[in-house]
Amino acid sequence: MFVLFEEAGKFMAGRVLSEADASAQVELDSGKRVKVKGANILIKFEKPAPAELIAAAQAQAQGIELDMAYEFAPDEEFGFADLAKDYFSAQATLTEQAGMLFKLFETPHYFRRAGKGRFSKAPADIIAQALVAIEKKRAVAEQIAQWATDLGAGTCPEPIKEQLYKILFKPDKNAPEYKAVVEASRATHTAPLELLQKAGAIASPYLFHWKRFLLENFPKGTGFPAIAAPAIADELPLAPVQAFSIDDSQTTEIDDALSAAGPGQRHGHPRHPHRGARPGRAARQPRGHAGPRTPVHRLHAGLQGHHAARRRGADLHADGRARLPGGVAVRHVWTKPRWRSKPVKPSWSACRLPTTCATTSSMRW
Repeated sequence: MFVLFEEAGKFMAGRVLSEADASAQVELDSGKRVKVKGANILIKFEKPAPAELIAAAQAQAQGIELDMAYEFAPDEEFGFADLAKDYFSAQATLTEQAGMLFKLFETPHYFRRAGKGRFSKAPADIIAQALVAIEKKRAVAEQIAQWATDLGAGTCPEPIKEQLYKILFKPDKNAPEYKAVVEASRATHTAPLELLQKAGAIASPYLFHWKRFLLENFPKGTGFPAIAAPAIADELPLAPVQAFSIDDSQTTEIDDALSAAGPGQRHGHPRHPHRGARPGRAARQPRGHAGPRTPVHRLHAGLQGHHAARRRGADLHADGRARLPGGVAVRHVWTKPRWRSKPVKPSWSACRLPTTCATTSSMRW
């Protein structure tokens, strides 16, 4: 004896090896043996062979008209064999019953499943909505196939060209444009980017990379509203020095600088203006010159009270450090003269201290 049963949403048929009250041992045509619950067994038959029955039932299902079957179906819950007898005849054959089962199972928008082999009619408004959705899905599938054919022939459809960057870099895998590119890529065995390039979707490499940059960094577009810069309420103070910065010629930000002054000079204003204010110029003494050594003051931009560093002997402590107004400690760094081989002792240079410090004796240099 053979049985037709449902297993995981699929219909199978095989020969019964053994049967109990709640289950049966069934051997499929492939030789595999499975245990089938009694509730899943839908049809028992002696002939034809299982494979022949399934093939004939599938062909029979294609000829069933859904609208007519819907009219014949009762309003209450029914079984597939009962509807087959109403649709075909009271003596519906085994093939017709199996064909009706397959048709009801594959059209859930017309007939809802109410159990194993049991169905019920869907409301008319639900059927109308389902038919609209099915028609739309069919039209989209036809459009995807047409676009894929055009891409394979070397022509890029306009909708795909408009969605080019989104398809390549941020794809919506449910979009028909993306599906068309994937289908054409599989059919032609070509990478999507190469396929679109051959189809003429990429006209300019420059624009391609530029628009990719905009898509990745400005996904919402570049139409920014006008922004008025706030007015500067207070004037920033200017230091009376000439500052020098050593930076690359292409720099766009200068955040530190230095100024230099020699004995008897103001910062940035050398004694001989025609020579120009060049950092370190006063530190270079001629060979054999016994004049005073020249300090070079290294000052951070915005340092207040740096002009007091020129007062060499003011408020000196025993360790050679000085405290200046505003919490600034200064230490001179003496340059090594060319005419002396012995290094000279450093004294004090400029650095910022907290304004609450009274002395610099506790500072570590």
